[in-house]
Amino acid sequence: MENTSFVAAELTAEILSIGDELASGQRLDTNSQWISQQLMDLGIRVCFHTTVGDVFEDNLIALRTAASRTDVVVITGGLGPTADDLTREAMAEAFDLPLELREEALLHIEALFALRKRPMPERNRVQAMFPRSSAIIPNPHGTAPGIDLQVSVHDASQRLRTSRLFALPGVPAEMREMFSSSVQPSLIRGLGAGATRWRYHSMKVFGIGESDVEKLLPDLIARDREPRVGITVSKATITLRIAARCAEEEEFQSVIASTVEQVRGALGNLVFAEGELDLHHAVHRNLEASNVRLGVVEVGASNRIGQMLSTLQRSGGYGLRTARWLASTAELRAAADGLKCSLQDTDALTGSLAALAESMVATQELDACLAVGIYPTLEEVEQAALLPHADFTMCLARKKRPTKSNTITLGGHPEVLYHRLAKTALNFLRIESLRD
Repeated sequence: MENTSFVAAELTAEILSIGDELASGQRLDTNSQWISQQLMDLGIRVCFHTTVGDVFEDNLIALRTAASRTDVVVITGGLGPTADDLTREAMAEAFDLPLELREEALLHIEALFALRKRPMPERNRVQAMFPRSSAIIPNPHGTAPGIDLQVSVHDASQRLRTSRLFALPGVPAEMREMFSSSVQPSLIRGLGAGATRWRYHSMKVFGIGESDVEKLLPDLIARDREPRVGITVSKATITLRIAARCAEEEEFQSVIASTVEQVRGALGNLVFAEGELDLHHAVHRNLEASNVRLGVVEVGASNRIGQMLSTLQRSGGYGLRTARWLASTAELRAAADGLKCSLQDTDALTGSLAALAESMVATQELDACLAVGIYPTLEEVEQAALLPHADFTMCLARKKRPTKSNTITLGGHPEVLYHRLAKTALNFLRIESLRD
């Protein structure tokens, strides 16, 4: 069932997930994520994810809406034999296409039951019913064949448009095999998908707020711009994701080159990496490249920096060879305990941290030592009346160089605050290293 005359300049798609277990949150919808990735790899832009429960009228609305606004609709779930499986009936009524029995599908279902030495319940016969003019999507390993249906519907402006619907079972293993063997080839042959694909380039930013990034890059964030630039934030790291639809990677790099340079020019050292690295990866790479032996001392209720860098050391990230990270020894913990008398005095705390970092460099065969604190306790964070915040001091001691210090007040949601504090210290280390 192919329509080779329908080739969109940019195909759009909606993914429709059906089932009470998904709409209620009792089960995580992993199918939509996987399907989105496959469609984007074919150059099809996924515009909507819709989840609808097992209510017939809701299914009708969801199907008609999806077909009226996108070129491709991929539906998962609702193809079983029980009364709450409504997809085939909803597709038939939504587009006024009566259900018809397909002998080919019925024979396949009967053969599966025979292979399992079980009689086929009469109710399974419904799985061989298809909306008129639709095609069968074979399901080699299950009793729920899929449905391939092309419809013509009116969009919101009452213009007639064509939409291609693919209904697949919700079982992930069956759905993925059917998508790869049947849906993907149909999208390529029938709709011209795959000639280009969506490609992405990430630029990682730290040390500025999301709204401030947009102020510095107002034209780049415009939604009608090509290539597109989106902003996301995770664990205090800002990611600028540049996207364009191109046939080859070389073409993509050419298309985004001026955008990448604009970002670099506007944000400068605020950009710490490109790709999927986070801040501790970038710092690790820089330290290894310069052959720096680093010590880290963290005072307070957390040791996020040591954990992050130690993980890279254990995994051999970036071929770590001569650099080494020193965890807190008993002597260091005792020295940190001696800081308690200065915890309420910022100047005294800064002096104590600086002295501790300098002592580490002098006695532990280090090139540099980063001493930070104070991490608030979890109880202090959770009991904060307002948005949790902390005064955080960072000191960097290095051989034959002046010790650098900075104190900053930082806030954030309890689940973000520790990440922000640790990354602020890592960024302090990164920036000071760049100034050498």
